[in-house]
Amino acid sequence: MENLRRKIREINGRGYKAYKSLKGKYKYKFFDLEFLKIQGDPFATPSVVLLTFRRHGYPEDYLKEDVRTATEDFIYRRLYLKCREFSEKEGSGGSGRLHVPEPGQAVFPRSAVFFRDGVLFVKFYVGLPAAGRRILGREAEEIFMKKIPRIGEALLFSSLQEDRLKEHCDLFRCQNELRSRLKDLGLVAFVGDGSVLPRQSGISDLPMKGAKFFISPRNLRVEVSLSCGKKVVGMGIPRGITLISGGGYHGKTTLLEALQNGIYNHINGDGREWVITLKDAVKIRAEDGRSVKRVDISNFIRDLPSGLDTEDFSTEDASGSTSMAASISEALEIGTSLLLIDEDTTATNFMIKDERMAELIRKEPIIPFVERVKELKEHGVSTVLVAGGAGEYLSVADLVIVMEEYLPSDATAEARRIVSRYPAKFRGEFPPLKPPRPRTPLPESMAPYFRGRERIKVKGETVLYGAEEIDTHSFEQIKTSSQLSSIAHGLRLLFELQRREIRPLRSLLEEWERTLEERGLEALSRVSPGLFMIRRQELAMAMNRMRRLKVLI
Repeated sequence: MENLRRKIREINGRGYKAYKSLKGKYKYKFFDLEFLKIQGDPFATPSVVLLTFRRHGYPEDYLKEDVRTATEDFIYRRLYLKCREFSEKEGSGGSGRLHVPEPGQAVFPRSAVFFRDGVLFVKFYVGLPAAGRRILGREAEEIFMKKIPRIGEALLFSSLQEDRLKEHCDLFRCQNELRSRLKDLGLVAFVGDGSVLPRQSGISDLPMKGAKFFISPRNLRVEVSLSCGKKVVGMGIPRGITLISGGGYHGKTTLLEALQNGIYNHINGDGREWVITLKDAVKIRAEDGRSVKRVDISNFIRDLPSGLDTEDFSTEDASGSTSMAASISEALEIGTSLLLIDEDTTATNFMIKDERMAELIRKEPIIPFVERVKELKEHGVSTVLVAGGAGEYLSVADLVIVMEEYLPSDATAEARRIVSRYPAKFRGEFPPLKPPRPRTPLPESMAPYFRGRERIKVKGETVLYGAEEIDTHSFEQIKTSSQLSSIAHGLRLLFELQRREIRPLRSLLEEWERTLEERGLEALSRVSPGLFMIRRQELAMAMNRMRRLKVLI
């Protein structure tokens, strides 16, 4: 620590690049500090420091596999608050700023805080202070001699309220147990009574104040006793085909959005703590203009007038219907047991066709999803669909939930009476549903290089990876830009793994998951504190939208 103080004083007032001389490791009272990156300019991406705590005080119970992520998350939230407390603009550009990305409402592994072999590692950004491009030594000394030691001390177990940490970990463990039991219970999702599903706004993930509590219909109510001693009561959504309907603005989409985010555990007070969905659930929507590479979409589209082969379909400008066909086929290829669909973001001609249009249009290449959804169920893939106008789905739904003023009711019996009065007349004859065909991406088409240099960054909702600009606005189960950064770095790891040994996409993604299980987010970047964990589903979505991608079949 004193060695670092001396070096800072030596470079005071010099040009900014003199900060590079600080590179190295330094001993503090509670931790060791290492510079992982030193910025070359006050306006550049901030520097990154790593704190290593070998004596942090956390008992072994909090480092066990079933709760370690929750412990890391708890420490991360404290780190975020302490960085905000001590961050202070002290010069040009980002000078004096200490930060990590905002944690949000979900709990998942992050690159900024992790335990390995009992040692705690903490990374965060530091804006090294300067006036213009001259080093402000006194301000830098304040950061490294006073502020960072106080941040480090605040992360020790002795500085925390253990009861709050225990509560955080217990909730996480119980949520994971409930998710792991869904399949045995015959469910794809669970929504706890008392949940608050509406959010403050379209750009806020915080619960809406004054919103109605969720109350499950009596005949859909499920009671689950967990080994942690907690008993949870709520609505169980069974395997099969579930239709969520109701009038406009009564909560249909709100319920579906809660389900699509139920793949994550949420913190106490979020309102969705007990909205639990199967981990591999995938939200499907239409994406006009997306790229598709050699996907078999013949389960849904056949005999195109252009002569394009729908068993080996490629396009640089997909329509709404072909994009949905491709997205479902891709999801089945990499593995999913639950599709989530909202009619508001679909291509209508892909979803349904009534008898009038069938009579008018004799040459129709699209096999409507309503004709395939039962076969998907037989293949182990459930569907939860929001529909307020597509009455055809009443005839195929196993369960119909009607939302009224944000409260659900079971309308299955009424739906069946309606179907008996107005039976569906259009039923085409189609070949049986085929299993997904594996594809093998070629490593040279996945390279992260642009004009001879590696490019891995995020700009808004666009992932800039090599020569690719991947639009991710349709990735509705991504929560933060930090996850987009993980996608960018995750694509590079996919490239490295595929370059080492060429294998089909699903096998490649499984190897990618094993690598992260062994090495954590360090496998994506040793330096960045700004990465949050992602699933294989979103990583594959990004890869499948790469316009330069080449695949073998």
